[in-house]
Amino acid sequence: MTYTFRNDTPDEFLRIVQEVGQWLIDSGQMMWGPGTLTADNLIDDYTRNNCYVMYADGEPASTFILQWEDPLYYPEVPANTVGLIHKVAIRRSFAGQNLFQPMLDFCKRECLKRGIHDIQLETDATRPALMRFYERNGFLPTYQKTIEEFGQSFLCQYYELRF
Repeated sequence: MTYTFRNDTPDEFLRIVQEVGQWLIDSGQMMWGPGTLTADNLIDDYTRNNCYVMYADGEPASTFILQWEDPLYYPEVPANTVGLIHKVAIRRSFAGQNLFQPMLDFCKRECLKRGIHDIQLETDATRPALMRFYERNGFLPTYQKTIEEFGQSFLCQYYELRF
């Protein structure tokens, strides 16, 4: 499979995140509240031009944000010292195809271009299967913290991957 990455299609990015968000709601695994996955909520000075769509053989398959500063989730992390991954969303038609690995490889390459050897992400700490997924992909748990976003409160498990 051939993978390409684009960060200039915000409408496609939002469509996929919303599609996956609705699937989570429909399957009883709500992560993001209905109506919160909007351009106003997701695209700001820190994420603009960092909202990626990954295409698998030309078809939009997944999304993620790779940003270099985040005052909400990572206020203690100096800008441009780590890659910060958010809003990983894989379309259901691509589930189980190990798409996270090419996404992670892309993020590592982008980090290395900036001289960065560290990626961090966080996930809902009440989702043990998702936490195990990140750990199987080399991320080490670091700490937990409660975050308020989109009018919701999340207990987040933070992870780090050094390479």
